[in-house]
Formats: sequence, C-alpha cells, structure tokens
Amino acid sequence: MTAFETITKTSHRTTYPTISPLRPELSQAGKTVLITGGSAGIGYAIACAFVQARAAKLIIVGRRPGPVSKAVSSLTALSNSTFATQTREAGVGYGSPTAVVGLECDVGSPVDAAALWARLAGEGTVVDVLVLNAAAIPPVKPLLDMGAELWATYYDVNVRAQLDFAGRFYRQLGKGVDETKYLVHVSTMAIHNWEINPARTYSVTKSAGAAALQAVAADVPPEQMQIVNYHPGAIFTPGAQDAGYVDESLPWDEPDLPGDFAVWAATPEARFLHGRFVWASWDVDELKTGELRKRIDEDPWFLKVGVRGL
Repeated sequence: MTAFETITKTSHRTTYPTISPLRPELSQAGKTVLITGGSAGIGYAIACAFVQARAAKLIIVGRRPGPVSKAVSSLTALSNSTFATQTREAGVGYGSPTAVVGLECDVGSPVDAAALWARLAGEGTVVDVLVLNAAAIPPVKPLLDMGAELWATYYDVNVRAQLDFAGRFYRQLGKGVDETKYLVHVSTMAIHNWEINPARTYSVTKSAGAAALQAVAADVPPEQMQIVNYHPGAIFTPGAQDAGYVDESLPWDEPDLPGDFAVWAATPEARFLHGRFVWASWDVDELKTGELRKRIDEDPWFLKVGVRGL
C-alpha cells in the first residue's frame, strides 16, 4: 500500500467501538434512512447497521423486486430481534422496532427516480439520511471500444443519478428529525488507484461522482446537508463472486466495517469530513485528533478529488 492508503497508523478490517452503531452518540432514533442498492452486499451491511442504530424507518431501494423483498424480510427479523435485545438490556420499553420498507427503483432511470421521490413526498415521508450505495460496474473494455451510448449508461448511474438523488434529498419539503440532512456516498479506492480495477470506465465515472458530490459540499454548509465520500474496503460480496473472486483472492474486510462506518458518517461526529473522501478502514480516532485533524482543518483540499501542484 502507498502512504496515502495507510493515512492512519491504525487500520481496521472489522468494526470497532468508536463506530459501533450501538453507541448512544450515534443513535439514529426517530430518523428515516434511505439506502440505494440496499438489498445485498455492502448496501445490506449498511442497512443492518442502521437497524442496530435504531432508525425509525429504513427504506431500501433496488432494481429487482425479488432481492428487495428477501432483504426486507431478513432486515425486519433483525429489527425485531435487535429491539427485543435492547429492550431487555435496558429493562424498559425502548421505542419500537425499525420499520423496514423495500421499494423497486432503477436509480439510473430519471423516470424511476422522480416517481420514487414523488411517492415519498405524497406519503409525507421526509428522509433524514441518504446513503448512495448503488453503482454500475462496467465490463473490462477500453473506453473508446465501448461507444458513447454504452459508456453513458454507467455515467448515468455513477454520476448523474448521484447528483439527482442528492438534489431531490436536499430539496425535500417538510422537516425531518434533525435540522441537518446527512448524505453518505459509498465511493471506491478506484478513484485514486486506477490499477485496482481494470474496468477503466468504473474509475472514470466513480471519480466524477465523488468530485460532483464534493462540489455540492462546497456550496452547501454541513449544517444543512453533511456529505461524506468513503471507500468501503474489500468486501467479499456476491458482486465480487460474480466478478470471479474467491475467498482466497484477498484478505477481505468484514461487512460490518463499511456498515458501521456509514452510521458514524451520518452523525455530527463526522462533520469535520464534510466534502472529503476517506477509507472505512482508517482509524476514526486518529482522524478526529492530532496532526491529521490539524491538516484536515487547515488544508481545504486535503482528502479531496483533484490534482495539486500544477
């Protein structure tokens, strides 16, 4: 790894106390959370973490009704068991279980996106936390051989749709639980290490997506909408299996690492990272204090997409 990739002295492969969704300081009680691509893989791990953090309502969005329905069932079971355990440990009534809702939506379709947000508005649902996890992974093929029409389909999901959802989230009518909206974007190390993924279109579009949300963060103060881009780690997801990876391919990270990090990133504790790009594996306590925090506070371009020195 390069020095950039190991920015903190301590790195993590699984969750740890500071980012635990069970910490009272990270509670999502009363909040409505929407996760795109939340029915499997990293998105599902993020959904589990928000259930543990006691979100009032969890909306998972996916293209295929089958996986979405299956995820809703398992997340509802997790919600009920988490509620029972936390109530038993507290010794008193502890609110109510997270209500889990699954909605079919192709985030790359402007028509689907408009219908989704219109439905939420019609129901009077105000989303407090938006996790942009859905992404399109293109084939390993030279950019110029793909043709503009095919290339544009990946741009639509990885760039345009991210901005579309961010804008609709920001412009919601009605007031949520908190004054601040929280937007968490699941990015990738491929935005700065282009050798990690041979599908060049993935690096190009994911870099553009992160840069676009970084630009939004420059215009919108974190007190209104806090935005954090992060690399989730190397997770052995069904998508990784489909890509040909096996259990022995890499020293995989545990899914609870990106899941729990997303919850932490959706709290005031992460406000100092507004508009920045970080790795879930980086130690949060080191980021919050000492020389790293000093550099984050003093250098407005540190941990952002771009080229310095030209």
